Formats: sequence, C-alpha cells, structure tokens
Amino acid sequence: MRRDPGVFADPDVVDVTRADNHHLAFGHGIHLCMGAHLARLEGRIAFETLLRRLPGLRLACPPSELSWRGNGSIIRGLRNLPVSF
Repeated sequence: MRRDPGVFADPDVVDVTRADNHHLAFGHGIHLCMGAHLARLEGRIAFETLLRRLPGLRLACPPSELSWRGNGSIIRGLRNLPVSF
C-alpha cells in the first residue's frame, strides 16, 4: 500500500475503492512476480465470496482503534481486524 501524502489525500486510511493506486505489491517490469495475476485473481474471488456470503460485514471498532505493525518499514499491515456481521 502506498502511503505517500503527495499522492493520496489521506494515505493512512485503508480505502479499497481508492482510484489510481499504482502499488508495487508484486514488483514491476522484469521483476514482476510470476504469480501476480493468480494472486490478484485469488484475492478478488476471496473478497467477493466473503462479501457475498456476509453482506452485513462491518468494522467492529472505530478506525482510530486499529493497530498497525511495521509502521515505517516496507511491510506494513494490521495487527488484527475486528469485524462483525
């Protein structure tokens, strides 16, 4: 996920609908991961299935309470993601 405030108005907010997100998650050019297309397809199928089966899925806490790991490093992610449905 890109966190450049020069590119995104609110870089620390997780927004899966954000447009023009040219991330480098699977590399780029000759360094593109061979499994990138399969991984993207699997991710899309997984999220579409999850949201179809649990249409009421919602964040179970205020976004300000989410805890991130790896802040300031290359690999960054949520420590946990409390949800309700």
